[in-house]
Amino acid sequence: MHHRFETSVGDFTVFVSESYLRVADGKSNHFVSLPGVEAVLDKEPFSGEIHFEDGSRLTYLQVRSEIFLHFRGETWSFRRTERKISAPESAIPEVRSPMPGKIIQMYAEVGKRFELGETILIMEAMKMENAIKAPFHCKIREILHKVGEIVQQDESIVILDKISAEIT
Repeated sequence: MHHRFETSVGDFTVFVSESYLRVADGKSNHFVSLPGVEAVLDKEPFSGEIHFEDGSRLTYLQVRSEIFLHFRGETWSFRRTERKISAPESAIPEVRSPMPGKIIQMYAEVGKRFELGETILIMEAMKMENAIKAPFHCKIREILHKVGEIVQQDESIVILDKISAEIT
């Protein structure tokens, strides 16, 4: 994915792949190797700096799948990958919030099993209720938020253990 940012002193371009970050300031290209994006809750943030010929520097910080850039007094952020939220093809062992909102009903309990497509919780966002469904046959390992709490977009709400579907 390409991102172009305009600054008060000119343009620079950022290219992000699964393994590196490339920043071009019109005079040179700078490459930084990035750790892979994984669905891991305890991933350590990754940060560093890129120094330019004119003495300026770009500071970057990766927190999970989001990268923050700070350059000459301006800050930008973007995600490295598309959001993967409670989709049937998803293999991510967690349920994430599809948007900022408030949890209004929680059907999940630690150890409880859910079939593919069963409602795990209901969120309210912009006065609309959204049913968050099981992305696969699963068992609840951990609940990170409770009813009444407000969560941000892409924030993990429930951790799952994938189980094989029982044939009846």
